[in-house]
Amino acid sequence: MARVRVPRESALADVVRLRPFRRLWLVFGLSSLGDWLGLLGASTFAAGQLSSSAGQGAAFGGVVAVQLLPSLILGPLAGVLADRFDRRRTMAYADVARFLLFASIPLAGVLLTGPAMIVGWAAAAAFSAQVAAMIWNPAKEAAVPNLIPRDRLEAANQLTIATTYAVTPVLAALAFAGLLELPSIGRTDATGYALYFDALTFLASALVVWFGVPELSGRGERSATREHPRRALAAGWRYLSGTPLLRGLLIGLLGAFGGAGIIVGTAKFYARSLGGGDATFALLFAGLFAGFGLGVTAGPRLAGPLSRRRTFALSVMLAGTAVMLLAVTPRLSGAIAEVLVVGFGAGAAFLSGITLIGAEVADDVRGRVFAFVQTTARAVLMLAVSASSALVGLGSSRQLRFGDHAIALASSRLLFLGAGALGIAVGAVALRQMDDRTGVPVREDLRRVLRRRG
Repeated sequence: MARVRVPRESALADVVRLRPFRRLWLVFGLSSLGDWLGLLGASTFAAGQLSSSAGQGAAFGGVVAVQLLPSLILGPLAGVLADRFDRRRTMAYADVARFLLFASIPLAGVLLTGPAMIVGWAAAAAFSAQVAAMIWNPAKEAAVPNLIPRDRLEAANQLTIATTYAVTPVLAALAFAGLLELPSIGRTDATGYALYFDALTFLASALVVWFGVPELSGRGERSATREHPRRALAAGWRYLSGTPLLRGLLIGLLGAFGGAGIIVGTAKFYARSLGGGDATFALLFAGLFAGFGLGVTAGPRLAGPLSRRRTFALSVMLAGTAVMLLAVTPRLSGAIAEVLVVGFGAGAAFLSGITLIGAEVADDVRGRVFAFVQTTARAVLMLAVSASSALVGLGSSRQLRFGDHAIALASSRLLFLGAGALGIAVGAVALRQMDDRTGVPVREDLRRVLRRRG
């Protein structure tokens, strides 16, 4: 299979100059902004319908939960739809559906009576909007490689990932905060304005997709159009599990997301072991995502000519090593530095993995592969967060005794040791599965990269 070339200095500018991708990037930014605003607005709107703090908490958490469920239930099937139908139509129809659904939530507050009915409709609309998002995302991911040269795919993925996890969450939070300052008109309050604005982002996205990016439409007949959905789903799984590259990518990504989930799930308890509280937790959380952003933006430059398959596996192992170091770090300054490294490794691995899928997976199964990978990664992340937070809360700190001496070891640190070891192990397994430079020692490749840096 073809190797992914390292982007030149002008790669980002070259990608932005491509009109079809530039317009798709605009669409993606609008859709991502809408997703974050929808998460904030629908949850806050539902909570605002109730007066008790317990009811508000249940409504807020419930709407968040139902927005996560579609990715776990319908993710793989969404990939079949992305491979089966024209991608431009699929994305435009999904955006129109999200426009109508998010606009209906504040309307329900005006037309319906009773908090239960309003919260119920908000949850149902949010769930349905996420179903549409699950169809939109694989179609977009599968279409990107058809719009740009292969040697610019990594730069394109840098832009889209940075937009998703760095730019639009901040813009959504600022927009939501600004809209909350607006005065209410009748039964429409500030959260209603936020949801109407959110709906308009999806309408704008649909218009740009339909009229501005005709290149998104299919490139000939795909195999999924001739198959029963069940057989198409099974064919996608066989392709994913039977290809060494994809098998290695899946193993590595699941290990990386599992480790990240353990960090998120135990960070509050780990902060206590450092002698801190909520502020320490916030610093660790921010450091993880800051490192992720650095991994996406600076990872390719640091990797240089290193094979992207090796970059992926080594990034997973780097993150695992940093997690293990967290387990034995006594001070916050060292922990923040290590959390940055964990995030950096995860970001570099995620970018490399998405780029490899886009460059080396055939167009007729690409949507299913993206959907499988995204769904399983999110499921592992949620499972790791919930399981680790439950485990770390079961007991107090353990003690290791050496004669008359005892060393307190927090349960969060024990979990970090296990998660770090798992990350190193899955990185090594991924490297064996997908290595494209067999016979060339990894140390030799790394020395070559370091010499270029020197």
